[in-house]
Amino acid sequence: MDAKKYHKKYSKKRIHTKAYYKKRVLKRKHVRAYRHTSRDVGASFHTVNADYVEASGRCSCSLHGDYREHKSRFRNYCPFCGRHGTLRYEEGSTCPEGMWFCSRCDADFCLVHGKSHTSRARYLLR
Repeated sequence: MDAKKYHKKYSKKRIHTKAYYKKRVLKRKHVRAYRHTSRDVGASFHTVNADYVEASGRCSCSLHGDYREHKSRFRNYCPFCGRHGTLRYEEGSTCPEGMWFCSRCDADFCLVHGKSHTSRARYLLR
């Protein structure tokens, strides 16, 4: 048998399946780094009562130049819908630092500054 026929018949072919690509994506460094970061940057403490919401955490609206923890306290009042006692704390993959959100109109606010996460920014009252 000559070498060309032998090489064609017994050469290895790489087959790329979806499982192969999925495995490669999960091994990337930035995916693991993001997962690790999202667990560690949330608020260290938060309190919600009928009159005030209080938290110690990092800024999610980038008004602070540093990324250290700051303590803040706001009235439990939503400036978008005008209702009292509707603010709640939420932490998730969209905002790993944590944020205040209105349970009535679903408006999101920075944990430290109280700035809304919208283009027309409104602030929580101190």
